[in-house]
Amino acid sequence: MYVLGIDTSCDDTSVAILDSESGSVLAEHVSSQVELHSIYGGVVPEIAARKHLEYIIPMIEKALDSAGIAPDPGVIDLVAATRGPGLIGGLLIGFSAAKALSLGWEIPFVGVNHINGHLVSAELDHGGLPYPHIALVISGGHSELYKAESPIKYSLIGQTRDDAVGELLDKVGRLLDLPFPSGPIIDKWAVNLPQLSPRPEFPRPLLSDEVLEFSFSGLKTACLYFLRSDEAKKFSRESIGSEVLYAAVDCLLGKSFEACKKFGLNYLVISGGVAASEYLRKTASQLGAREGLDIVFPSRKHCTDNGSMIALAGHYKFTGFGADPYDLDCDASLDVN
Repeated sequence: MYVLGIDTSCDDTSVAILDSESGSVLAEHVSSQVELHSIYGGVVPEIAARKHLEYIIPMIEKALDSAGIAPDPGVIDLVAATRGPGLIGGLLIGFSAAKALSLGWEIPFVGVNHINGHLVSAELDHGGLPYPHIALVISGGHSELYKAESPIKYSLIGQTRDDAVGELLDKVGRLLDLPFPSGPIIDKWAVNLPQLSPRPEFPRPLLSDEVLEFSFSGLKTACLYFLRSDEAKKFSRESIGSEVLYAAVDCLLGKSFEACKKFGLNYLVISGGVAASEYLRKTASQLGAREGLDIVFPSRKHCTDNGSMIALAGHYKFTGFGADPYDLDCDASLDVN
């Protein structure tokens, strides 16, 4: 089955074509808007939606062309598009385009939860995942723990009480006068920190509590007040930013490992944009080996938003539940399952 996957949930226009029988990605393309939004310090929804409208058809044509597939009825078997969560203006662009292709080509259509896409994204690089397992999804808008029973059945077992970890890094980046997105810059600092010592010490919110929850707002505030203090003059901004990421990763991995112990599972999948962090990957590998856990990440290109994961999640949804009706709407606050 050839599945066309579309994601326009935020500021990337992503289109991919997946051969679901072989698991091969035949084409995947992403049109990034980072430069457009960087001057504002974050994504501007109106600008993002207008650019999605401009890019969506050329991106679909580009994917078909690079896969060597003619845009004719009967070639693509299924169209899958992100239904939510995300920015509603952008969601509507990709969702409407998918419905139009489904009607024109007379093929089934499914609306996909963006988070379900991230939850299966590691399969694109590692093949079938063992179930059940614990899954951590971390991005600019999400910091959530799930117990994954199957590719279409997940139970939310923990989440952030306030800011997501990606949001934390962006806000700290602004405090440190870094360009948007600041996460990759802070990540490089953290990897190279041995050359940048000493560093301050920030709290690890909720780490010692038994709840499977995160809280990153207080960590951001701790950084803010520290920067206003005379003590901050003793440290480089590289060491300050690195300590924020160190603290966040301690919390993320601490709660994830706790979830594995609680449910008696030794397989952990970490996905989402922040999962591209080199520091997080190295630390997870080292600590996971010590804890006897198998930890899997998608490739970096499949951590960030992409059409391939939407195509794969769409395949699973269609196989399990069939096609969606055309009166199905987008939902900017859509929950998993």
